[in-house]
Amino acid sequence: MAELSIIIITWNNENEIVSCVESIKKSLAGKENIDAELIIIDNNSSDNTFKVLENIDFPKLQVYKNEINTGFTKAVNQGIKYSSGKVIFLLNPDTQLMENSISEMYCFLTKNQDYGACAPRLLNEDGKTQYSIRNFPDYLSMYFEFTQLSCLFSKSYFFGKWKMEYFDYEQDADVPQPMAAALMIKRGVFEKVNFMDDRFIMFFNDVDLCKNIIENGYKIRYIKDTKIIHKKGVSIFKDRVRMIKTWNHDCIEYFKKHKNNFLLLTWLRVSLKITEIIRIIYYKLFYEK
Repeated sequence: MAELSIIIITWNNENEIVSCVESIKKSLAGKENIDAELIIIDNNSSDNTFKVLENIDFPKLQVYKNEINTGFTKAVNQGIKYSSGKVIFLLNPDTQLMENSISEMYCFLTKNQDYGACAPRLLNEDGKTQYSIRNFPDYLSMYFEFTQLSCLFSKSYFFGKWKMEYFDYEQDADVPQPMAAALMIKRGVFEKVNFMDDRFIMFFNDVDLCKNIIENGYKIRYIKDTKIIHKKGVSIFKDRVRMIKTWNHDCIEYFKKHKNNFLLLTWLRVSLKITEIIRIIYYKLFYEK
């Protein structure tokens, strides 16, 4: 049995996973009061990720290789099934933890009964803060995305309400939805919301999860002094076209689940299909080698 279960899902992350695990070990160094296990699920990587994983050194380690890529959400639920911790820490392989980040989040969550989850400040590799806190999307916010009004007025509480670029990252705060690149959740809360909904293949699972956590009466805390470097989009850019299509699929699934309206959903489908074609053509013209 462990007190904390750290779950990482890999897919073609041979260049990132070792530094991620080493940063976990450094973050836990001297924290004998936190009994942690590390569970890594490899989603059928086509590179040398699994060979790298076989040489990972961690006191309590479980490594599994899926024969097919089941998608991020199903792999997370798989990892939770194998875990024993009272607290679950979902962590992307393209992250590097800074000193005390795990212990500060863990201590906060275990000492505050009203909170179901907490999240750190995510940093780019240059040290700048990432925009990682969001509101729950609605049809109006999607309209602002399609018309680029959310980009033109990104700091606006009205036009930019989904991506919340106006959020003050210098203050601890209760938040709607932090990015799940690094998200710590109580096991009991995970069980209460019935884990991650696997209708979402890779995206919007964290949006749905946070919405369920809050609707079940728990709060989510952003903790400014817990800092984690996140190389945003490493896996996404390895198969960009498929990821664009998957994002659109998961977006539709989210709105079907939480804001099902036939006319508005039809509008959203059409709008996403148009932008999907444009984004794929743009990618193939300017980025695909």
